Order: sequence, then structure tokens, then C-alpha cells
Amino acid sequence: MAHKTTDKASLEQSRSRSRHAPIIVVCLSLFLSACLTGDIDEIIQRQCPPVAILTTADVLPLNAGTAELQTARLKCFIDNDNEDELLAKVTLSGRAQSKQEAPVFLAVLNAEDRVVARTQYKVNLPSGAFSMTLPSIVYGKKGGRTDLRLAVGFVLSKNQLAENRAALRKKLGLAD
Repeated sequence: MAHKTTDKASLEQSRSRSRHAPIIVVCLSLFLSACLTGDIDEIIQRQCPPVAILTTADVLPLNAGTAELQTARLKCFIDNDNEDELLAKVTLSGRAQSKQEAPVFLAVLNAEDRVVARTQYKVNLPSGAFSMTLPSIVYGKKGGRTDLRLAVGFVLSKNQLAENRAALRKKLGLAD
């Protein structure tokens, strides 16, 4: 009889382990994949430059109202075709008072504020809130400069830029 009790206990332990084994395997797999993926993304994101909307190019004044850029988010990755190139994809959000086509620029600047790369797009803004992702831009090479940053804004005429600068001075309480 003692032998049967031991067999019964062994059988119970074996069943318990077999029930928990798939759960343990899944948890370990998720943990390992999260660690590997996190390390890869973290390395790329550490090389990601900051992005900002240029203060005097955040509003596009037009006859039919204005459009305003409110936030810029950045995602960086390595180019699949050229593994030395680092790419950035910028997502802009904002508001437009009317449906309109608007010119937007995206520039890569170095620590001396020199333009390293620049591109320009015509985008279609809907009336109301919007969010759009611009095409990727090469912002550097692996192992290259780490002092780069991105600036984005509307392409403005001299009059529009002067209007935005005057509005900024007024907002800051500075004299004309």
C-alpha cells in the first residue's frame, strides 16, 4: 500500500508539471523575445536625434484660415537597403481651419545649426484635427555624428514668416 501512495504522489506531481510546462515555455519565450527586441529598438532609439517644430514655422496663415503644427514624433530605424544609413520617420499632428494643401519642410541640423539634409513635401490637410507621417529621411550613418537634430515646419513666404514672428513677439510680451 505504501508503494501505491508513492506512485499516486509521483503521478500527481508529473501531472502538475505537465500542466505548468506550456505556461512556463510561453512565459520564457515572451520574456526572451521582449529582451531581444527591446535591445535592438533601444540601440536604434538611442541614436535617434531630437525633433522639434520650428517655432516661427508652426502656423501657416492663409486666406481660408490657418493651419497649425502642434506635435512632432519621431521613429528611427536602419535602412534595409543600406545598413549604414539611419532613417527617421516623423509624424506630425495639428489642426487646420479648412481643407488645404500645405508645403512642409523637414531638415537635419548639426550642432552648428547647419543644414545637413533637407526635404520638402506638399501635404493635403483636412479641415479639423490631423495626423500625418512624412516619408523617411536619412539623418545619418551608423557610428556617425550624434549631435544631429531634426526641425520641421511649414514652408512660409517672407510675409507669412514676418506675421508669425510678430505674433511670437506679441505672445512673449516683446516690443516690435
